[in-house]
Amino acid sequence: MTLRTALVTGASSGLGRELVRQLVRDRGMTVLATARRLDRLEDLAAELPTGRVLIEAGDLADDAFRARLWARAESLPGGLDLLVNNAGLGHYAPFEDQDAAVRRQIIEINIVALFDLTAKAVRSMRARGSGQILQVSSVLGFVGLPYSADYVASKHAVNGLVKSLRYELRGSGVRVWAACPGQFVSEFRQSAMGGNEPGHDSKGEPVERVARGIVRGLDRRSAFCFPTTSAMAIVESSRWLSWPFEWMMARWAPGHFRKELGVDRPESSRGPGT
Repeated sequence: MTLRTALVTGASSGLGRELVRQLVRDRGMTVLATARRLDRLEDLAAELPTGRVLIEAGDLADDAFRARLWARAESLPGGLDLLVNNAGLGHYAPFEDQDAAVRRQIIEINIVALFDLTAKAVRSMRARGSGQILQVSSVLGFVGLPYSADYVASKHAVNGLVKSLRYELRGSGVRVWAACPGQFVSEFRQSAMGGNEPGHDSKGEPVERVARGIVRGLDRRSAFCFPTTSAMAIVESSRWLSWPFEWMMARWAPGHFRKELGVDRPESSRGPGT
């Protein structure tokens, strides 16, 4: 089917912003873009052809806002063809020390809001017999990462949702799938580290390349899209070289993040799972 309209969450920066750009410029779509920061949404709309980016600012953790957002998405000419659940939060901390309010916010945005918008889209798209629901997940939906348990668990939940819904939606004309990038340049890492302190700048692949790989996935049928070769390599290594992968992660990752976070935890000589 031809995709004409889209709703993209988390569109004020990073990957969400770039996805809006490429959907409009490369696919000729009309996009309803949402995020909390109105000024950034207005800047995004101004840089693209007039009328191609509609904006709705608000907090996805708010049930009333999600209902209002969805009503506007449904009012797009011909209805909504593509839902992109891109908004996501993360925060690096030892699991037992994670602030309860931060944990609740991660769950509200990464799981509750995503599940709610997905359910709304399934009902609408199933009735029309067409549409795509794209969940922006992560390679961390397949593997673990120390001091990021809440975020990692939320991405595992998203991947589990995709696997299950694909069975439910078989033959309905509705496609649900997940894009699973690795690390890329964005504001996410600074936010997850608790601010803009020196050394907390983002590293990784250019966001334009990641977005391009995801947009190409619109024309495929797979459940999971790895937008870059490095993202695919991480997941494939964890599958086919599971013991060396786990050994490397257990040896390198805890110390690396302890140093960055300033967490005082003793080193352990025991292997993973022991």
